[in-house]
Amino acid sequence: MTLSIRSLQHFAVLAEEKHFSRAAQRLHLTQSALTRSIQALEASLGLVLVDRASTGVVPTQAGRTVLERAQRILGETRDLRREAELIRGHDTGRVSLGVGVFPAAGFLSPLLVRIAREHPGLSVHVEVESWQRLLDKLLQDKLDFAVAVTHSLPPPDDFAVRPLPPQHGGLFTRAGHPLQGVARPRLRAALGQYRLAATDLPPRARDYLARLYQVARHDELPIAFECDSVAALRDVALGSDVVLFCTREAIAAEPDKAELKLDLALALIRTGEVAEAGQLLDALPANLATDDRTIRARARLDFHAAAADAPPADALAARVQADGNDLEARYLLGIRQLLGGSEEAALEQFLEMLRIDRGYRDGLPRKALIDAFRVVEDDDLVGRYRRRMSSLLF
Repeated sequence: MTLSIRSLQHFAVLAEEKHFSRAAQRLHLTQSALTRSIQALEASLGLVLVDRASTGVVPTQAGRTVLERAQRILGETRDLRREAELIRGHDTGRVSLGVGVFPAAGFLSPLLVRIAREHPGLSVHVEVESWQRLLDKLLQDKLDFAVAVTHSLPPPDDFAVRPLPPQHGGLFTRAGHPLQGVARPRLRAALGQYRLAATDLPPRARDYLARLYQVARHDELPIAFECDSVAALRDVALGSDVVLFCTREAIAAEPDKAELKLDLALALIRTGEVAEAGQLLDALPANLATDDRTIRARARLDFHAAAADAPPADALAARVQADGNDLEARYLLGIRQLLGGSEEAALEQFLEMLRIDRGYRDGLPRKALIDAFRVVEDDDLVGRYRRRMSSLLF
């Protein structure tokens, strides 16, 4: 019995296409040549592999068994060829890569640029799909590997899995969206007034959104736009009041919309994730580096940095109570109060520092007040304390 890899490949494609004409077209053969190849394979094995039905070609029970083994053999053959190329040291060959929608938006473009530069002889085929569809293609040996979020559908035990840094999902809106003026305790109730834009989400993400929107079933989620183009969904959110469910890595990766990075940095600062916010601010182009929002953001980052190793607010308040001239304690207490939302109390601490010793640490009281004015968004409050600062200075 003589078998050829070519005949096994012909059989695998025929089983997938379910029609001799479509399979022959895909294999760049005439239909008669494909028929002869399948007949030769059946003769070699002594088995009938396919039946012709009204819906097309269907593998027999024996054919299904042979197909499963053939797919493994074809996969091993591809792996052997690839390893041989690596052993020869040739930077050539073909890689089939599957990428989930969110990971693709976050890193695919820079990855392909790097491959083009470092491996110019390599051919890369990329499929951007949902994890369910990627898993199906992995099982069929149509992909060499895939990058995806797999919580809702873990891969089989015989798959080699390598964890990658996590992606951070969340809800995003355009700058100036009505939700940005809603206080945190009322945010969940207000969220229900706005519809969603999202990709084809896995069950775990839909569970999260159902809890957030307080609905019992996934089909009750107010999804207005659903597609696998994160870029298109971003544009919808930027041009309307629709709320985007996405990952912040995908938002930050948008190369042509630097303002998105600034908006994301501002959101991260509000949630206390200052290290990542600082990296985004450092990467802003020159025209945004001097933007008022950037200046305010850097002032808030400076306060976060100063508070990193500071004692708790209660301990600092006790120090100020024991010694009103402990300006370091007043400064750190003011920062704690400012970051905690007690803005007027913070301004009082900085103003008292200015009254006690305006030259403390090279003019720190005045600098703290000016930076606080940048951070505080209540114009009336800022105006009052600006006048009080001026009366002390002049």
